[in-house]
Amino acid sequence: MFLAVNVYYNIYKVNIAEVLNWRLLITAVLSQFVILGLAVLSASAVEKDRKRMGALAHGMFHTNFVIFGTLIGTALCGEGNIGSIVLLIAVIVPLQNVLSVFLLEYCRQNSGIAIGSTIVNALKNPYVIAAVLGFLTQLLHIRYPEMIANIFRDLGRCGTPLALIAMGGLFNFASVARNVRDISAGCLVRLVAVPALLIPLAVWLGFRGSELVALMCIFFAPCATSSFNLACAMDSDADLTSQLIVFTSLFSLVTIFIWIFAVSSFGLL
Repeated sequence: MFLAVNVYYNIYKVNIAEVLNWRLLITAVLSQFVILGLAVLSASAVEKDRKRMGALAHGMFHTNFVIFGTLIGTALCGEGNIGSIVLLIAVIVPLQNVLSVFLLEYCRQNSGIAIGSTIVNALKNPYVIAAVLGFLTQLLHIRYPEMIANIFRDLGRCGTPLALIAMGGLFNFASVARNVRDISAGCLVRLVAVPALLIPLAVWLGFRGSELVALMCIFFAPCATSSFNLACAMDSDADLTSQLIVFTSLFSLVTIFIWIFAVSSFGLL
């Protein structure tokens, strides 16, 4: 619920009209469907169990864009110059949550596609509800007193540390050996294959500076911490999900440096 509040607050806070860039936005949204397709295909090739396949695809797809986008964007572009990232946070974060809900809902059904029940159950998810309410708040131009807005902000900030505490307490070291193949595939796709495919494409499309940084942060960020909460809530493989978060976060310390160094070497940032 704290993470749902965070999704709502991020959409409420951004001035979408001020930072709106349709070319960047459309590219980022379309890239999510490309990444989701790549994740599902890769996970299906590695894992035949439906629930574990869903957890693996979810880990490959769902990124820690809010934290990494804000921190890396500020470091590379400077304070006050991350409007492109703020725009994408307001749109991509709820989109990733919505698509993740549909993915996990579909993968936990053992018989048939059941599109109707998948859609109904997905629409009941707190992340989806929070995203819809956030955009309605923007559409109706509802503004809260600063004190109330700060309550939303602070409640939303509780989500990530609580998720890390819960994940640490429930982390199953004994199952790491059993999941080595899935973890390796998840790290390879999330940290290497996705950025290797999409960063050159973004450069070819003409994105530079803060816009390129915003897209890169989506492409090379590790698995989202909130993935663990979602996996638990939707009867997915929480052990595998927590291990993907830990290992992609660990290896991303190296891969993110390499990607930024490589792109900056060509003077594109």
